[in-house]
Amino acid sequence: MEAAFRELESGPIAPDATTHLLMLRGYAHAGMIYKMESTYELACKHAGKIDTVHIRAMLCAYCKFRHADRIKKIEELLQRLGPDDYKPWLNVLLIRVYAQEGLVEGMEQWIAEALERNIIVTTVQVMRSIITSYFKCDAVDRLAHFVRRAEESGWKLCRSLYHCKMVMYGKHHRLEEMHEVLDEMECFRFHRTKKTFWIMHKAYVSCGRRDEANTILAMMWKHGFGLPSRIFVR
Repeated sequence: MEAAFRELESGPIAPDATTHLLMLRGYAHAGMIYKMESTYELACKHAGKIDTVHIRAMLCAYCKFRHADRIKKIEELLQRLGPDDYKPWLNVLLIRVYAQEGLVEGMEQWIAEALERNIIVTTVQVMRSIITSYFKCDAVDRLAHFVRRAEESGWKLCRSLYHCKMVMYGKHHRLEEMHEVLDEMECFRFHRTKKTFWIMHKAYVSCGRRDEANTILAMMWKHGFGLPSRIFVR
């Protein structure tokens, strides 16, 4: 692409606004952010105004590739889109990028918009980004609220959603609520794994409830998971 552009520059046909827009889109798709930004400046000079197709391409690049101040740049570009320029795929990308940046408030705003528009998230990667964001800020009740809404709206569910809830409930010694998560898992056909029991065991140990912790170890053995070599039953 760059070789073709240099050929234009050195030949009798000078690059025009369309040429710069094509370069802009190419750099955006390739994730070459610095070149995309410099080409954006040139395209603005030649075209005067960048159309929504290329604005979306830049937004997609900022969402997919980490870059300094990308949230600020994303929000500046979003202001250039009109109310009729909404795209479900862009909404999902924005949920993920705000989650990756740990901006829970912004993430929840985009989640709310997706739910309002009946958009269904179908990728585990996006769901795990959301989980991680809630986990990092220790927001178990907000996570629990999100999981309920995701269940009701048909979003992609995964065992990690429920394991994260269990870990966070256990951290706060909310053991009854931790046990209730097991029923939720059964409802959506997520069977208990070795990790499920291990989370419960650690929660009981952290509360000093050794008898219940040993009971969990017995359940692990019963289900054929065995015991970690460093664990001793007392």
